Amino acid sequence: MRPRLLLIEPDPAFRLGAIAALRDAFDVQVPDRPDDILRLARAQRPDVALFAAGDHQRREAVRLARVLKTDVRMVPALGLYTHAGQRGPSAAAVADVGADGFLHDVDAPGALFAFALALARGEKPLPHPWPEGRHSGLRKLLTRIAGR
Repeated sequence: MRPRLLLIEPDPAFRLGAIAALRDAFDVQVPDRPDDILRLARAQRPDVALFAAGDHQRREAVRLARVLKTDVRMVPALGLYTHAGQRGPSAAAVADVGADGFLHDVDAPGALFAFALALARGEKPLPHPWPEGRHSGLRKLLTRIAGR
């Protein structure tokens, strides 16, 4: 039996590519609406979950990861990822929610395949060093004024 994988990806084109890349090794489940994520996870009990967690999705992905991984322990292996050029969660946030891995700067749907396989094998793929987040204009200005 193939492992079940829950994919949370807001970009429709990327989602279709990711499903195509993952479906040979996984039974890919994708919720129809954001409201269906917990319902689908409870019903299907995925072995692996992958969440897009860059830029605007960051807070919601971290919140949902915390629910799935730590509160109800529904997902044995959970990975967060960002698309190329996006700011992702901090290392502390990823550790706090109990995520098993983080993949930064995914530029093609196929990149998720090796990440998902590693998570399914029980590996904990994390970037080293952790990617630095972008700083806001105000923070850059304050840093410059402070002389650092």
